[in-house]
Amino acid sequence: MNGRERALVTGVERRQQVDEPLRQTNVIVDGSDVWTWSSKDNAATHRTVTAEPGNTPSETPRTPTEAANRVLQALEPTTTVTTDSSVEVAGRPAYELVLDPNDPNTLIGQARIAIDGDTKLPLRVQAFGTDNKIVFEVAYTSVDFTRPDEAEFVFNPPPGAKVTEIQPSDRTPSAQDRQQADEARNATTVIGTGWTAVAITKARDLSNSESDQQLKAFLSKLQPVQGSWGSGRLLAGTAFSAVWTDDGRLAVGAVRPDVIYQALNR
Repeated sequence: MNGRERALVTGVERRQQVDEPLRQTNVIVDGSDVWTWSSKDNAATHRTVTAEPGNTPSETPRTPTEAANRVLQALEPTTTVTTDSSVEVAGRPAYELVLDPNDPNTLIGQARIAIDGDTKLPLRVQAFGTDNKIVFEVAYTSVDFTRPDEAEFVFNPPPGAKVTEIQPSDRTPSAQDRQQADEARNATTVIGTGWTAVAITKARDLSNSESDQQLKAFLSKLQPVQGSWGSGRLLAGTAFSAVWTDDGRLAVGAVRPDVIYQALNR
């Protein structure tokens, strides 16, 4: 996507704006009110949330703060932590927390978190493989700590705009809803802790839909593997390993394949 993204955040208020050729998209969060606006379609969507926004982490960290929190969750006695004060991120002096895992089973060689020297806000998070190459990075390229004007978070649809109201559900969850939620939580098991944790999820059955056939074709190209845990297909990356078993399990971790196999045996 070619464009420019701008984000403003203060407390529970936030505004994210993406400018692309011939269009602008805005997401405005003001307390419990959430607006999404598309200039191309001259349309807005409004919803009222009952829970505080931002409590559910995305699968991939979208900000240095979220990424830093996830890295620090892996901090345990098997990690050596040092500091480096000679860095600059987004034009600001910063210091780095350098995390060196001491576990030979992980494929992460090092993680670095750059902290703003004045505000203590994470500005950049990097993860390196055992070959010292960057395998993940999220960072600010520019940052301004001036508090935005309150008007930045007030959205009024322009004249003629199509506005869709999404009403919050006040329905009490049924016993079936609670059962399905419990099954979803129990579908994933985490074996191990910290840098060598392996997540094992019960994968869905593949039917005959077009997307399922594409996934089957992709899996068929992966390396076949087998052991006392069963058989399946291995995807070995520089920073992670993943095994899709023939009996319908998906095991993923920032570890060598043999650690995945040990987790599948439990």
